[in-house]
Amino acid sequence: MTNTNSDIITIALDKLDRDPKNVRKTYRKEGIEELAADIRADGFPLLQNIVVRKGGKRGRFFVIAGERRRLALTLLAEAGEIARDFAVDSRLCDEADATGISLAENFMREDMHPVDEYEAFKVLAEDGVSVVDIAARFATTETIVKRRLALARVSPALLQLYRSEEMNLEQLSAFTISDDHEEQVRVWESLPSWNRNAYTIKAALRRDAIAPSDKRIRMNGGMEAYEQAGGEVKRDLFDERGQGYAVEVVLFEPLAAEKLEALAGELRLKGRAWLDIQPEIDWRDLNGFGRVYPEQVEQTGAEQA
Repeated sequence: MTNTNSDIITIALDKLDRDPKNVRKTYRKEGIEELAADIRADGFPLLQNIVVRKGGKRGRFFVIAGERRRLALTLLAEAGEIARDFAVDSRLCDEADATGISLAENFMREDMHPVDEYEAFKVLAEDGVSVVDIAARFATTETIVKRRLALARVSPALLQLYRSEEMNLEQLSAFTISDDHEEQVRVWESLPSWNRNAYTIKAALRRDAIAPSDKRIRMNGGMEAYEQAGGEVKRDLFDERGQGYAVEVVLFEPLAAEKLEALAGELRLKGRAWLDIQPEIDWRDLNGFGRVYPEQVEQTGAEQA
């Protein structure tokens, strides 16, 4: 232990113990791993000193505030990334202040707003940090990083609505299927307040884009064949299936029409007097037609045979 000023001391990591007076008793394993990754990325020294008091045994100290940091450093030491006696800058306090300090750190702390987090990820990406490296630094998945970056690219006007709790996360996520800020705002303002759910928002933004379940896509080999033909796909990062939407449907419409015409030709050979091909049915156009119901008729001898 060495003194650095009146109350900041340097203590070996293996001389630090969990304080029984610490009001927080439960820590998520994933949270510790995320913090360890962050400490590793910052070069290992802690950006914020932990707070300690003298322990029950000579030369040992209880961690009043900063137990998560101690656990993260211990995880790094067990992995051999830092020494077990790694020097930890600490602020020494009296035992009488232990519970109050611990409660203040855990109770009064306010988490970063999600939008601030999204924008921080965006800054890292703009500085040239790859998605893979960002994911490694914060011990998360590449998919989560991509989603946060997509949220950060939504119109600043809509992000502000989310900040002020005038929009929920599901609604905000729906806007990530478009990069057009003006269109995003137009869609939000055009929808009535009672109909601003994620499905409606996505449908308004997609316009002519179609889903993989569309018959024109399925008829011609699916989304994989569409992409191989050079078709553009707009991915929905918040769709667990990750299939996306086909943007250039014109690529498949001629092929679909050709296949439908071939099927129609087979039916004409079987005696159909009239056939019309329509990729999509507009039920309003069918209102002018009557309906023929099947009737039971007597079979001829040849038909029975």
